[in-house]
Formats: sequence, structure tokens, C-alpha cells
Amino acid sequence: MTTEDARQMRGLVDEVLRLHGRLVAVNVDHGAAESLTGAEVMVLRAVVNAERSPTVPQIGRSLGHARQSVQRVANALTARGLLALKENPDHKRAPLLIPTEAGRAAHSRVHQHSQAWTRRVTEGIEPGSIGRAAETLRALRVRMEADLAAKRPAG
Repeated sequence: MTTEDARQMRGLVDEVLRLHGRLVAVNVDHGAAESLTGAEVMVLRAVVNAERSPTVPQIGRSLGHARQSVQRVANALTARGLLALKENPDHKRAPLLIPTEAGRAAHSRVHQHSQAWTRRVTEGIEPGSIGRAAETLRALRVRMEADLAAKRPAG
């Protein structure tokens, strides 16, 4: 890695951290009409958009949040009837989270609310560049996850 590569990586990390802060604020704004907190929007989105029903620990790992924090949010969403628990055949103590019809409807309304915002913030940016940025960030995240997993003690 060259000095320039390291400088560019530091710049990318700085921008991603700043972007994360803005996205948290935006989630709060987008969830307000549904009386959802930013964390509730994030967890609901993770469950609705998942290819397979996730568990709380899986969401925590995916989002980089403590399992306990995600559990509190999942409990609140379940109490509101937006998520339901389903028995997990692979793990007795980690049930699967599934969206209810009310949860899907709330997610849809939050998504609709976010469409105007998306149009505003992406105006004038070439759509392909957004996709390429997402691919680059995904590749870096996967490599970081592999690096972290390699450093964890076995057992």
C-alpha cells in the first residue's frame, strides 16, 4: 500500500463515518410519521429486506450493533405488532424475526416517505456511480468482516 492509498483510505473512512451519522438522523426523520425511532427503522428495514428471516444476533453483526441493543429494539417492534417471532430450527434461544403485515405496511410507508429525500440527495449524480460506490463499500465490508473473524479466538 502506498502513502497515497493510505491517505485515500483514511479519507474514505472519514466520509463513511460522517455519512453514517447523517443516515441515522435521516432514519429518525423518515420514521417519525410512523412513530418509529431511527433504530426501529433500521431493524425493521433489516428484517423486511432480509433474504431469509434473521435472528437478533445476525442483525447485530450485520449492522455492527450490540445484540442487546438490537434485542431491545426488536422487543419494542414486536410489542407494537410490527415484528413477530418464529421458532428457529437451528437455534432454540435465537428465534427468527419476521415482519407482520402491519410491519410490512409501516416499512412501505417509511420507504414512500424516503423516496422524495432520495430524489433530492441523488439529483445530478450519475446512477451508475452510486451503484459502483455501493459495490466498493460492500467489498470493503466483506474483507473487514473476514479480517475480524480471522482475529477472533476459536471456540
